[in-house]
Amino acid sequence: MDPQLQHLLDRQAILDCLNRYCFGLDRHDGELIASAFHPDAIDEHGPFTGGPDGLVQWANDFHASGFHSHSHSLTSHTCEIDGDVAHAQTYCLYGLARRDGQTVAFGCARYVDRLERRGGDWRIALRKVLIEWRGEFKSHLPQGYPAGRWDRLDVGYQRPLARGPVDTA
Repeated sequence: MDPQLQHLLDRQAILDCLNRYCFGLDRHDGELIASAFHPDAIDEHGPFTGGPDGLVQWANDFHASGFHSHSHSLTSHTCEIDGDVAHAQTYCLYGLARRDGQTVAFGCARYVDRLERRGGDWRIALRKVLIEWRGEFKSHLPQGYPAGRWDRLDVGYQRPLARGPVDTA
Protein backbone atom coordinates (compact mmCIF):
# COMPACT_ATOMS: atom_id res chain seq x y z
CA MET A 1 0.00 0.00 0.00
CA ASP A 2 1.11 3.56 -0.65
CA PRO A 3 2.82 4.79 2.57
CA GLN A 4 0.89 8.08 2.54
CA LEU A 5 -2.43 6.26 2.27
CA GLN A 6 -1.41 3.88 5.08
CA HIS A 7 -0.47 6.89 7.23
CA LEU A 8 -3.91 8.44 6.69
CA LEU A 9 -5.67 5.14 7.45
CA ASP A 10 -3.62 4.74 10.63
CA ARG A 11 -4.38 8.31 11.77
CA GLN A 12 -8.09 7.77 11.19
CA ALA A 13 -8.05 4.45 13.08
CA ILE A 14 -6.30 6.19 16.00
CA LEU A 15 -8.81 9.05 16.02
CA ASP A 16 -11.68 6.53 15.84
CA CYS A 17 -10.21 4.79 18.90
CA LEU A 18 -10.06 8.06 20.86
CA ASN A 19 -13.60 9.03 19.86
CA ARG A 20 -14.87 5.55 20.82
CA TYR A 21 -13.45 6.14 24.30
CA CYS A 22 -15.32 9.46 24.66
CA PHE A 23 -18.62 8.05 23.41
CA GLY A 24 -18.30 5.09 25.78
CA LEU A 25 -17.41 7.40 28.66
CA ASP A 26 -20.45 9.62 28.10
CA ARG A 27 -22.82 6.65 27.80
CA HIS A 28 -21.25 4.75 30.76
CA ASP A 29 -20.59 1.89 28.33
CA GLY A 30 -17.78 -0.04 29.99
CA GLU A 31 -17.27 -2.36 27.03
CA LEU A 32 -16.80 0.59 24.68
CA ILE A 33 -14.46 2.43 27.08
CA ALA A 34 -12.30 -0.66 27.53
CA SER A 35 -12.22 -1.30 23.77
CA ALA A 36 -10.06 1.82 23.33
CA PHE A 37 -7.28 0.22 25.42
CA HIS A 38 -5.12 -2.85 25.10
CA PRO A 39 -5.85 -5.20 28.03
CA ASP A 40 -2.43 -4.48 29.60
CA ALA A 41 -2.71 -0.70 29.15
CA ILE A 42 -2.19 1.79 31.97
CA ASP A 43 -4.21 4.99 32.36
CA GLU A 44 -2.86 7.73 34.65
CA HIS A 45 -6.01 9.75 35.23
CA GLY A 46 -5.53 12.12 38.17
CA PRO A 47 -6.23 10.12 41.35
CA PHE A 48 -6.66 6.90 39.35
CA THR A 49 -3.83 4.84 37.87
CA GLY A 50 -4.57 1.39 36.52
CA GLY A 51 -5.82 -0.77 33.70
CA PRO A 52 -8.95 -0.61 31.55
CA ASP A 53 -11.24 -2.56 33.90
CA GLY A 54 -10.35 -0.40 36.88
CA LEU A 55 -10.68 2.74 34.75
CA VAL A 56 -14.18 1.76 33.65
CA GLN A 57 -15.28 1.25 37.26
CA TRP A 58 -13.58 4.40 38.55
CA ALA A 59 -14.81 6.67 35.72
CA ASN A 60 -18.41 5.42 35.79
CA ASP A 61 -18.55 5.70 39.60
CA PHE A 62 -17.01 9.20 39.52
CA HIS A 63 -19.46 10.47 36.91
CA ALA A 64 -22.53 8.81 38.47
CA SER A 65 -21.74 10.06 41.97
CA GLY A 66 -21.99 13.78 41.26
CA PHE A 67 -23.37 14.39 37.77
CA HIS A 68 -26.56 13.71 35.86
CA SER A 69 -24.91 14.06 32.45
CA HIS A 70 -21.58 14.84 30.88
CA SER A 71 -19.93 15.21 27.51
CA HIS A 72 -16.34 14.85 26.35
CA SER A 73 -15.47 16.38 22.96
CA LEU A 74 -12.12 15.96 21.25
CA THR A 75 -10.58 19.00 19.59
CA SER A 76 -6.93 19.58 18.59
CA HIS A 77 -5.10 16.34 17.81
CA THR A 78 -1.51 15.62 16.87
CA CYS A 79 -0.19 12.19 16.07
CA GLU A 80 3.28 10.86 15.26
CA ILE A 81 3.29 7.33 13.84
CA ASP A 82 6.41 5.17 13.72
CA GLY A 83 5.54 1.68 12.49
CA ASP A 84 3.23 0.02 15.01
CA VAL A 85 3.67 2.74 17.68
CA ALA A 86 2.05 6.17 17.74
CA HIS A 87 2.33 9.13 20.10
CA ALA A 88 -0.73 11.37 20.20
CA GLN A 89 -1.81 14.45 22.09
CA THR A 90 -5.48 15.27 21.99
CA TYR A 91 -7.36 18.07 23.72
CA CYS A 92 -10.73 17.28 25.25
CA LEU A 93 -13.31 19.88 26.22
CA TYR A 94 -15.65 18.44 28.80
CA GLY A 95 -18.80 19.53 30.56
CA LEU A 96 -20.11 17.82 33.68
CA ALA A 97 -23.68 18.76 34.66
CA ARG A 98 -24.01 18.53 38.43
CA ARG A 99 -26.99 16.81 40.02
CA ASP A 100 -28.30 20.17 41.30
CA GLY A 101 -29.51 20.82 37.73
CA GLN A 102 -28.01 24.32 37.78
CA THR A 103 -24.22 23.98 37.78
CA VAL A 104 -21.86 22.74 35.08
CA ALA A 105 -18.18 22.07 35.57
CA PHE A 106 -16.47 22.90 32.28
CA GLY A 107 -12.86 22.26 31.50
CA CYS A 108 -10.12 21.22 29.14
CA ALA A 109 -8.04 18.07 29.47
CA ARG A 110 -5.18 16.81 27.37
CA TYR A 111 -4.78 13.11 26.63
CA VAL A 112 -1.15 12.22 26.05
CA ASP A 113 -1.23 8.72 24.58
CA ARG A 114 1.08 6.00 23.42
CA LEU A 115 -0.89 3.79 21.07
CA GLU A 116 0.17 0.49 19.61
CA ARG A 117 -1.09 -1.45 16.63
CA ARG A 118 -1.44 -5.09 17.63
CA GLY A 119 -3.04 -7.59 15.29
CA GLY A 120 -3.91 -4.69 12.99
CA ASP A 121 -5.85 -2.88 15.74
CA TRP A 122 -4.79 0.53 17.14
CA ARG A 123 -5.48 0.94 20.86
CA ILE A 124 -4.07 2.92 23.77
CA ALA A 125 -1.14 1.30 25.60
CA LEU A 126 -0.37 4.19 27.97
CA ARG A 127 -2.38 7.33 28.71
CA LYS A 128 -1.52 10.33 30.87
CA VAL A 129 -4.37 12.79 31.46
CA LEU A 130 -3.61 16.42 32.25
CA ILE A 131 -6.21 19.01 33.25
CA GLU A 132 -5.35 22.32 31.56
CA TRP A 133 -8.13 24.36 33.20
CA ARG A 134 -11.54 23.98 34.82
CA GLY A 135 -14.31 26.23 36.08
CA GLU A 136 -17.99 26.17 36.97
CA PHE A 137 -20.95 28.18 35.82
CA LYS A 138 -24.71 28.29 36.28
CA SER A 139 -26.68 26.56 33.59
CA HIS A 140 -30.19 25.60 32.59
CA LEU A 141 -31.51 22.93 30.28
CA PRO A 142 -33.80 24.08 27.47
CA GLN A 143 -37.25 22.51 27.39
CA GLY A 144 -38.30 20.08 24.68
CA TYR A 145 -35.03 18.20 24.19
CA PRO A 146 -34.71 14.54 25.16
CA ALA A 147 -32.02 13.60 27.64
CA GLY A 148 -29.24 11.15 26.88
CA ARG A 149 -29.12 7.82 28.67
CA TRP A 150 -26.34 5.85 30.34
CA ASP A 151 -27.21 2.56 28.66
CA ARG A 152 -27.65 1.00 25.23
CA LEU A 153 -31.17 2.45 24.94
CA ASP A 154 -29.57 5.84 24.23
CA VAL A 155 -30.55 7.15 20.78
CA GLY A 156 -26.88 7.10 19.74
CA TYR A 157 -27.01 3.29 19.56
CA GLN A 158 -30.08 3.13 17.28
CA ARG A 159 -29.36 1.57 13.87
CA PRO A 160 -30.99 2.68 11.73
CA LEU A 161 -31.95 5.91 13.44
CA ALA A 162 -35.70 5.84 13.88
CA ARG A 163 -38.03 8.73 13.10
CA GLY A 164 -40.31 10.00 15.80
CA PRO A 165 -40.01 10.93 19.45
CA VAL A 166 -37.09 9.67 21.46
CA ASP A 167 -37.93 7.65 24.57
CA THR A 168 -36.38 9.54 27.49
CA ALA A 169 -37.53 7.18 30.23
